[in-house]
Amino acid sequence: MGTVTSSTPPGAYISGFYNFALMIGGVLAFGAIVYGGVLYAASMGNPSRQSEGKEWIKSALLGLLLLAGAYLVLYTINPELVDLSLPTLAPINIQTPSEGNQSGGSVTCTPASSGPCSVTQLKSTCLGSSANSASEICNAESSGNAVAGGDISTNGQPVSIGLFQINLSANTIAGLNCPSAFNHSWHVGSPSTITNPTLYAQCVAAAKNVATNIAKACSLSNNGANWSKWSTARTCGL
Repeated sequence: MGTVTSSTPPGAYISGFYNFALMIGGVLAFGAIVYGGVLYAASMGNPSRQSEGKEWIKSALLGLLLLAGAYLVLYTINPELVDLSLPTLAPINIQTPSEGNQSGGSVTCTPASSGPCSVTQLKSTCLGSSANSASEICNAESSGNAVAGGDISTNGQPVSIGLFQINLSANTIAGLNCPSAFNHSWHVGSPSTITNPTLYAQCVAAAKNVATNIAKACSLSNNGANWSKWSTARTCGL
């Protein structure tokens, strides 16, 4: 048998054992045939010895026939019965609710030169210590558009709002329990549904406010120290 590593699938163990058993069976059958031939040749006309030798040879041949026959029958019924490899499973991509340009638009990974997303403007906020990366994220998310929206709900309304595209289905903002306005958090492949339009409208208004949106971005990013909640940060290498 070959060397088995920790990455060897379970089917490989079964296959290896089966092939090893066939090899051992073949060796034993060959030995039995040789032994039976020796008995027969050395019987010197003794009927009892000749009969014993024939039995050894016949039993060995019958054993080989059973081994080969079992494989043939299984293969005839369904070739997959003798295919001991496990099917390859497709990876499951699970995405947790996060901020970010998740609507599939192009991403610009450069700091904004002007507007509320510019480095100059962000230096005077809670993101001042990381104004360059914050400007890059802000520009990639909304292009500096304070009323931008993305990640469309089943109602046709945006879920992520504002400069830093705050995901309202996953975050509170300005003291509003925005996630309760949706049936579940928005994520790729499973858009959320707005179930409380009044609360949703209040959350949208809060997220469109420049100062409020930046303050929430500060809270989520630990004042710009960790941008992992934004998908564009990974795209831009931040």
